[in-house]
Amino acid sequence: MGGSASGSARLALLQERDRSQACPRTLKNGLTAGILCRSGPDAGVRQGFVQFCLSGLSHNETGTGMQMLSVELKSPQTLSDEERAAWRGMLTSNPFLVSPYLMLGYVDAVSHARPDIKVAVIRRSDRIAGFFAFQKGPMGHARAPGGVVNDCHAVICAPGEDIALSHVLIQAGVEVFDFKDCLAAQAPFRRHAEFVEGGWIIDISDGFDAYVAQRKKPGGNTFRSAIGAPKKLAKEGELTFRFDDRRPETLEALYGWKSAQYRESGFPDLFALKWVRDLIEQLWRQERADGAGLMSTLELDGRLAAVHFGLIGPTVLHSWFPAYDPEFAHLTPGNALLIEMLQAGAEAGVREVHMGPGDQRQKQAMGSFQEGLATGCIARPGLVGWARQAAGYIEKTAEPLPLGPLARAPGKAFRKIDRIAALYGV
Repeated sequence: MGGSASGSARLALLQERDRSQACPRTLKNGLTAGILCRSGPDAGVRQGFVQFCLSGLSHNETGTGMQMLSVELKSPQTLSDEERAAWRGMLTSNPFLVSPYLMLGYVDAVSHARPDIKVAVIRRSDRIAGFFAFQKGPMGHARAPGGVVNDCHAVICAPGEDIALSHVLIQAGVEVFDFKDCLAAQAPFRRHAEFVEGGWIIDISDGFDAYVAQRKKPGGNTFRSAIGAPKKLAKEGELTFRFDDRRPETLEALYGWKSAQYRESGFPDLFALKWVRDLIEQLWRQERADGAGLMSTLELDGRLAAVHFGLIGPTVLHSWFPAYDPEFAHLTPGNALLIEMLQAGAEAGVREVHMGPGDQRQKQAMGSFQEGLATGCIARPGLVGWARQAAGYIEKTAEPLPLGPLARAPGKAFRKIDRIAALYGV
């Protein structure tokens, strides 16, 4: 499932879509919302946050997106065979819906792990126009399925389908939908975005060697160091790499190393939550065709040095939970494992590896291009919705002022509360 277009083809399609918008939103660096930005010395790559210029742009949804729209709310388990076939067909026809987070396998697995996952089946007249999955708290506050562990979300629909998401959410009984990492290529998220980041993508659609040749010069020393990591580690002993490792002890190593990392950084320990472990273990049991978990490992002289649990579909691998033995930190086993994964992935039909947003030097060096990911909220009229929107407005208004970190405090506070609430099912 999922579109099979290469990064270059998707870039051209997104640019054409943005040119056809009647009133496209323009980003600060002159790029249009949602396009993929090719990395390179002459490409004007976005570094860090890419902010919307929001002045004068309406958040109202009007026109064909609202016409004859009806919503039926279901749990993923109750989707009919016809509806599941329609979902898969939309993924196949839409070249922007390539992330494994958008596949039925991920939605089914999250629903297995926690009971608050819903799917809005969107119809226009008698025709299925799209689907929108979300998790809904008891107070009507909704997020993407899995909340903080979900790194890509979108409306599932055919190309060119205009869906007024705010009206879908009203019919679904949602007071506030807080979103992050939603595809900025889709109009509903552009309309309600507070800011857009560039999610880094490694393009191996032409093979690993072609990727290395393309990135070697613009990636600089950071890229060359990463590419050389397997050879550096091999000098210390015999390496054993497994692209798809099913041994139970690898999962225990992931939990232990990653939990220690969370505690040291002050971030909530995701793996202390039963539903997160249930989600990962359910994904690990699934088949790749509909989206599944993939454990890749690297051993040094028979000792586990690094692990990586990702989310994989037919053509895309999303980097999710990397971890390594701290005793090997000076040998950069995580880099060595990533390079081995890129080589094996290209041979196994993976065309893109999604790394998520961030301004880390390694992502900038390794990434072939970026795809716009939006963060914001859609709120219906009411006290909760007003407060959430007000925080975002204050943040955008204060950002140009010389207030330093205080400028982002209101929005950050709401997003921190939202992350905690999403983890604990509020």
